[in-house]
Amino acid sequence: MELQSKLENRLLQTLRVEQIQSLKILQMSSMELEQYLYEKADENPLLTIDCGNGRDAKLLEIPYVKDRMPSSFSNEERWDYIERSAAAQPDFEQFFIEQIPLTVSLRDFDLKILKFLIRSLDDRLFLDVEAHEVAEKFRTTAAHVEKLIQLLQTLEPVGVGSRNYIEYLLIQTHRCPDAPPFVKEIIKNDLSMVAENKIKQLAKKYNQTIREIQQAVDFIKSLNPLPAGHKDAAVHYIVPDIEVSRVNGEWIIQLIQKNLPSIQINEEYVELLKRQTDNKKFLKKYLKDAKALLLGIEKRNKTIYEFVRLLLDIQPDFFEYGMAGLKPMRLKDVADHLNLHISTISRTIRGKYLQTPHGIYSFQSLFTKGIESASGKMDSIVLIKKRIKELIDQENKRKPLTDTQLANQLKREGIQISRRTVAKYRIEMNIASSFNRALQN
Repeated sequence: MELQSKLENRLLQTLRVEQIQSLKILQMSSMELEQYLYEKADENPLLTIDCGNGRDAKLLEIPYVKDRMPSSFSNEERWDYIERSAAAQPDFEQFFIEQIPLTVSLRDFDLKILKFLIRSLDDRLFLDVEAHEVAEKFRTTAAHVEKLIQLLQTLEPVGVGSRNYIEYLLIQTHRCPDAPPFVKEIIKNDLSMVAENKIKQLAKKYNQTIREIQQAVDFIKSLNPLPAGHKDAAVHYIVPDIEVSRVNGEWIIQLIQKNLPSIQINEEYVELLKRQTDNKKFLKKYLKDAKALLLGIEKRNKTIYEFVRLLLDIQPDFFEYGMAGLKPMRLKDVADHLNLHISTISRTIRGKYLQTPHGIYSFQSLFTKGIESASGKMDSIVLIKKRIKELIDQENKRKPLTDTQLANQLKREGIQISRRTVAKYRIEMNIASSFNRALQN
C-alpha cells in the first residue's frame, strides 16, 4: 500500500513537469520560442538544432467555401508578399500602437499621451518618466496617465513600460494565471530573501508551508531576469505564426515556422549512451527533458492550429472582408468551443499573429465586445461605430443628426443602443456633437 502511494506521487510530479513545460512554450511568441530553443539546445547535449530555414510547413487543407473562386495570389506571389511584409520595418511608435486591441477605444488626447509615453522609454524599454510629470505636461490627472501606462504594459515585448525591476517581474507574474497567489507580495517586499533562499523565514512571514513557499520561489526564479528588451531591437518585423489563404476556392491553414530552427533528439548519441551503463542517470534526465520540449512544441502548434480552424468556422466574414466583418468574440467563447481552460486560450493568443488575405492581425485584436441586436445577434462595437460614422457622413450638414436621432435610426436597423452609448462612441471617434457640427458648416 505504501509502495503504491509513492508510485502515484511520482507519476503526478512527472506530469506536472511536462505540463509546465508545455504551458511555458504555448505562451511564447515566435521570437521568444526561437531564443528558447537555442538555449535548450545549449543546455541539453541530446538535442541537435538545424538553423536552416528551407523547410516548408505542412499544408492543412480545410474545405470551407462552397463557391469555387480563384486564389488572389499564386503560391509564389503569396510568399513574395509575406517576405516583403516581413522586410518592412514599422515605425517605433506604430509598432506599439498597432498592438492595441480593437476593444480599446482611445481619444486623440489619450493617443497623444500614449505616444509621449512610448517616446519616453529608455534603451531597456523601461519608462523613464513619472506619471505626475506626464499629467502636468498634458494638464490631466495622474490617475488618467496611470491607466495609459497600464495599457502600455500589456503590449509586447513583455515588460515594456516597466518603471523598475520589481514592476517588470510583477508584469510577468500578472500574465501567468497559475502564479502562486501570494507571490506578488514576495516580489514587492522580499526579493532579497528569495535571492538568499530563506525559505523558512518566508514561510513564517507569509504563514505558508515550506512546499508552497518553495513553489513560489521557484516561480520567481523562472521569470525572465533580463530587461524587457532593447529599443533598437524592439521594432522587429512581425512574422506571422500561421496563415489562412484561399486556394482554388478553399481555405488553407498553414503554420509558418520558417523562422524557427528545427530541433530534434540525436538518436545516435542516445544509442551510444545506452551502451554505457555509467550514463543511465544522465541519459534519463536529459532524454526526459528533450521529449518534454518536443511535446510542448507539438502541443503549441496544435493549439494554434485548432484556434485558427475555429476562427474559420465562427468568423467567416472576417476572412472575407477583414475587420469590417469581425463579430464579437470573448476568450470564454473560444475556450468553451475548444474545451480548453480560458487561461490556455490567453496563453495561445499572447504575442502571436495571423496572416490573412487582408493583412496581418494579432490574435489579441480579434477579441471584441458587442451589443445584442433585436434579433438576438451580437453586433460588434467596431461595426456599430462604423455605422454611426456612416450616418453622420450622410447627414444633412445644415441639420446634423442628434445622438437621439442616431440611436433611433440604429434601433430601426435592429441595433438596441441608448442615446448615451451613441454619445460615448461618437466622442471616442472624436466626432463633434450635432450642435458643434452645425457651427462648423
